[in-house]
Amino acid sequence: MHQQAFSGVKVLEFCDFVAGPYCGKLLANLGAEVIKVEKPGLGDKARSWGPFPQNTPHPEKSGLFLFLNTNKLSVTLNLETATGLKIFRELLKWADILIEDRPQREMRRLKLGYNNIKKINPSIVVTSITPFGQTGPFKDYKGCDLISSHAGAEAFGNPDEGVKDPDKYPPLKGANHAADFMSGLTAAACTLGALIGRDHTGKGQHIDLSQQEAVASIGRQQLAYYAVQGETPSREFGRKKFGGFLYPCKDGFVVIWIGPHYHLVVQMMGNPEWANEEMFANPLLRNQYIAELNQLITAWTLEHTTEEINALALQYGVPCSTVRSVRDLVEDEQLAFREFWLDIEHPVAGTWRYPGAPFRLSATPAIIQRPAPQLGEHNEKVFCQMLGYSREDLVRMRQGGII
Repeated sequence: MHQQAFSGVKVLEFCDFVAGPYCGKLLANLGAEVIKVEKPGLGDKARSWGPFPQNTPHPEKSGLFLFLNTNKLSVTLNLETATGLKIFRELLKWADILIEDRPQREMRRLKLGYNNIKKINPSIVVTSITPFGQTGPFKDYKGCDLISSHAGAEAFGNPDEGVKDPDKYPPLKGANHAADFMSGLTAAACTLGALIGRDHTGKGQHIDLSQQEAVASIGRQQLAYYAVQGETPSREFGRKKFGGFLYPCKDGFVVIWIGPHYHLVVQMMGNPEWANEEMFANPLLRNQYIAELNQLITAWTLEHTTEEINALALQYGVPCSTVRSVRDLVEDEQLAFREFWLDIEHPVAGTWRYPGAPFRLSATPAIIQRPAPQLGEHNEKVFCQMLGYSREDLVRMRQGGII
């Protein structure tokens, strides 16, 4: 077995759906031992969320769950029972990290607030993921990916590209749980920071992560415009200033970043006469006439295929990309060369293709050692082999609704 970056790090994951499990997945794929605590009978909410093969729901075949939970162990535990709570506290003693996404009042009711947890394990890092954080007037509000997208203003700028007048369209959230994934990524980064801090101080700490703030943090360029110019940038304003656009071609779309590359774009297009007009050649004026410029570039792109424009962009050093569909992405030669896609076999769901790690660690690579766990698959391993309970105890706990 390869030594990985976080081999030996022990993580307890008490989370549902996307944000918390994605945080746990990132740590697990780097070698951390992650024990996922799920509700008996039901499990993680993501198990009931598609897509499913043949559109047939099955708790072990959710594409979302299978992706989010590679390399983890699954135990079932009912924390509403005294025994379940006792076992959870035993797992807290074992863990270096707890990732949890429960409402603050629920954790306090279970006597699992940070002040109680640090008495059980003073060196543990506790990462709490909630919609709005654990302080402030919204601290008890419920949330989801849709709420976070709009509360953090990420949705305000969407749609932008590909529409004639973006300011006439209502804001749209990003696709595919984007806000939740951003929250999970942020949670993983700050959790590792706290873990490194613990190595220096010997003390754990509590991470209070607001999903609203995680999403708001990615809008810094728009915030900078507001701070400097004192006005809320509209979507049309943002598009003009960012200097890139989506252009239709004979067989699809390409996106081209003009910005500081205007002279290269002009060369790529064969140096058309209009490019020398003051309204376009002068960078101080160009943004005022971006609509007219885009019309002229669109007339050119419509005469070419995406492959032709990509080849020209590479030749002239113009930042450009085909707008890929999911099918295009799976068949992408760059991703294939870097072995980004992984075929993972699951005992119930079968073999499916998964996205791999978006980075390469030369000495401690990220590795998928096991598929997502079946519900409660590791009850015996964790409760008996790790914590010392007998198989008879497991039978009694299952009969009592504890596991």
